[in-house]
Amino acid sequence: MPPKRSDLVHVTFHFYKSAVLLSVPSTTSVSSLKSQLLPALQPLAATLPAPPASVDDIALYEDRPVVDGEQGGAGATVPLDADADTIGKLGWGRWKRVYVSFAKDGAFGPPEYTIPDVDDDEPIEDA
Repeated sequence: MPPKRSDLVHVTFHFYKSAVLLSVPSTTSVSSLKSQLLPALQPLAATLPAPPASVDDIALYEDRPVVDGEQGGAGATVPLDADADTIGKLGWGRWKRVYVSFAKDGAFGPPEYTIPDVDDDEPIEDA
């Protein structure tokens, strides 16, 4: 019997020293993704320098694809394509890492996040 097919995408949102995991259908839009993230951030609001008041205060980023032969491309991020109809059309697999930036004084800076190294006790600071 073939394995069950699932259209769920497990998205890990990284910001500062925290992360939130949401499992959403691949038919979810980027704007809907932000709408689902907003209430998930509420328990962490006290740890955020500027908790978002609305989805307009959230910007999402993904890893920049590395071009063959390119040097030093690791760690670079690009804004998510908000014009894509669904996250499925963005070509994501079953698991996706997304970085979050919060508006400060109406402007977005690059995302600040920490990805823990599974082989080390101390997290690696990025951005």
